[in-house]
Amino acid sequence: MNEPENRLRQKPILRSAALSYTCLSILLLFTGCGGGTPPATPQPQPTATPAQAPATSVAQTAPTQPAKSDEKKDSRKTIDGIPYDVWFDNPLAVAGNNQAVAPVSLPGNTVAATPTTPAPAGEMKPAAASGTPTSGGIDWKTIMPMPVLESQVKDIRNRLTKNMQSVGTYNNSYLEIPMFTSTLAALAGIVTEHPEDVGWKKNAKHLRDLAAGISAAPLKRGAKSFREIQVPYEQIIVIMNGSLPAGIAAADEKKPLSEVASMGDLMKRADIASKWLKSNVGNADALKSEKEKVIEEAHLLAAISKIITTEGYGYVDDKGFLNHANPMSDASLKMVEAAKGDNFPQFDESLTRVYKACTQCHSEYKE
Repeated sequence: MNEPENRLRQKPILRSAALSYTCLSILLLFTGCGGGTPPATPQPQPTATPAQAPATSVAQTAPTQPAKSDEKKDSRKTIDGIPYDVWFDNPLAVAGNNQAVAPVSLPGNTVAATPTTPAPAGEMKPAAASGTPTSGGIDWKTIMPMPVLESQVKDIRNRLTKNMQSVGTYNNSYLEIPMFTSTLAALAGIVTEHPEDVGWKKNAKHLRDLAAGISAAPLKRGAKSFREIQVPYEQIIVIMNGSLPAGIAAADEKKPLSEVASMGDLMKRADIASKWLKSNVGNADALKSEKEKVIEEAHLLAAISKIITTEGYGYVDDKGFLNHANPMSDASLKMVEAAKGDNFPQFDESLTRVYKACTQCHSEYKE
């Protein structure tokens, strides 16, 4: 019944909505959907230019990334393309409290950037140092003359005397002691086979075993460890003075060097020697002023590189290892020859050969 009335009430509302819609359409027709009059000449190019700019910037900077990397790589000092820092780090650069052995650069040091080109390893094998790779067949008179060996032993004695003064001095140096006692054991072992004489040669086997005993187990800080090695240390001093300590244990006349000196300790000592030579003998004047020490350290390098080729170290039949160790020994003897003749170019070249042999060997054999 009320349906017609409801329809009449709805018509004004519908008419009002329709009128509003018509007005809005007319307004949009005159003003445009974009809110204003569009430009007469559209220019899409400017919008493309900013979009291209980042791409251009990336293209320019991308090549510069590897270029910086190359500059960093090229700045490293190398020997035949082998970086110097390949050689293992030396945690004992200062080897003793009474004698500084840390490398100290000298003006005009040219060792690190030597222009010489080392010859292949096989080209350096002089007959005097080649030797059969067994301790009994090595020419120790050439590789380690007795006066040089005795001087090295005295140096170790002085270090041990300094280190063993008290528990305090022991605590400050106990990490380095095995390196020097292993070296001492190896040198004493050489004496038992050496054709030349020294005052304590008849007791060299005892000195060898006493020094090896100190290095046999890791040392620790404290009075207990100090007392454990104090007795063998004192017996070592007695032997170096030319006597035999009372009650000392029997010792074998001959013993493989591998049983008395660890390869790791010997290589630490070789590291000190080579780094000292590299840093402190950088020109002809330095070679002359340090001649005596250069000769001793070069002989020691020759001896160590020969020792590690003997029975027991595991490389006596390894031709690859011998092709590194033997040239290192030969190059060390060339340094001796150069030092005696004040021939710095020959010394520089030989030291480079030593570093080449070491870096190549460690890249293949170091674990």
